[in-house]
Amino acid sequence: MDDFNRLRFAQLELRLSVQPDGTISGALVFPAAAGAEPQAMDVTGHVSADSPDRFSFIGRGRPGTPISDFHYEYDGILLRRWETGVGQRQTLAGTVLRAEDHGSGPTLAPAGQTASFLAVKRDG
Repeated sequence: MDDFNRLRFAQLELRLSVQPDGTISGALVFPAAAGAEPQAMDVTGHVSADSPDRFSFIGRGRPGTPISDFHYEYDGILLRRWETGVGQRQTLAGTVLRAEDHGSGPTLAPAGQTASFLAVKRDG
């Protein structure tokens, strides 16, 4: 059995806005030390016209930042909300693809890497 920390791709904060036409925008924000400016990827995408529980979006590093070459593609679903569930939070689940290489030399992260993702809505 692998240690989760060896399997973990990243732990980010997903900030999403969904418009009535299904357009998705937002950011994937990396953790940062207190007082430091966090790095972020801008998110653009859409909710599926065929199923309002399906979505896809792309995250790209912001120009002029150390992660400007980041490009990830996400495909997911809104998980079921149980009618009799207690304390349930809205959750998104799906897969993510590293769509382009980023970094170089020993820090090269090659395109093609995939992972599962979960995004759980905060209280509030």
